[in-house]
Amino acid sequence: MSMSLILTKYILTAAIRDKLLWGIAAMSILGVCLSVFSGSAAIVEQNQFILTYMAGGLRIIALLGLTLFTVFYVRRSFDSRDVEFLLTRPISKVSFVGSHVLAFSILTIVSGIFISLIMSVVAYHYDVHSSFYLWCFGITFELMIVVNVAFFFSMVLSSPVTAGMATFGFYILARLMGQLLSILHHNPNPDTIQGYVMNGLGHLFSVISVIFPRLDLLAQTSWLIYGGGTFSSWIFIVVQGFAFLSLACIATWLDLRRRQF
Repeated sequence: MSMSLILTKYILTAAIRDKLLWGIAAMSILGVCLSVFSGSAAIVEQNQFILTYMAGGLRIIALLGLTLFTVFYVRRSFDSRDVEFLLTRPISKVSFVGSHVLAFSILTIVSGIFISLIMSVVAYHYDVHSSFYLWCFGITFELMIVVNVAFFFSMVLSSPVTAGMATFGFYILARLMGQLLSILHHNPNPDTIQGYVMNGLGHLFSVISVIFPRLDLLAQTSWLIYGGGTFSSWIFIVVQGFAFLSLACIATWLDLRRRQF
């Protein structure tokens, strides 16, 4: 077995040792119960409320669990000098980054499948559109992008708290990017000082949006309620997912390459 596969297996073993998946499963079940309880209080469209609460809750639970594990695992590896030891073995820096990306991606896929199964069981008695599977596919890619961005931040920043906060800030900005662009491009007073400021911010965010994934388009909750997913949505998820995964991997490799151990 190559060193890359051994390292990947070691990371997955660390996730099992830290009871990551068990924690996500337990919190997800609690989130489902709270969603059913909260949704049952709605006067109309109870099923839609339950699905909406459940989708949002499971998304945040999986995101928090995977991000915290990634950040603290990487920083713990630096503090215990595991990274320096591994790089003295017959493994290149490209393989080192690739092994971590593969392991973290496997964890996100397992989490995405678990979320999909829970949603399928609960939504079995409800009127679910065919775009349900598109949402499950999108949530897996969303988690994969954010977790590998967390890997990048944890390699660059020395504090796990700072790396975690940077990851959550990245996620919030990526989720709000569509709303921010629409607000800034809607300029009712273009000839005033405020209008010039809004116009400048609009151009700035247009540039920033090029290097930020549009996570608001990956797993849209409206797909669960109203459907509307098309084949182009599948293509968009795959293209954007692999594009930003590649960008995160290259950035992580470049940071690791410049380090002197």
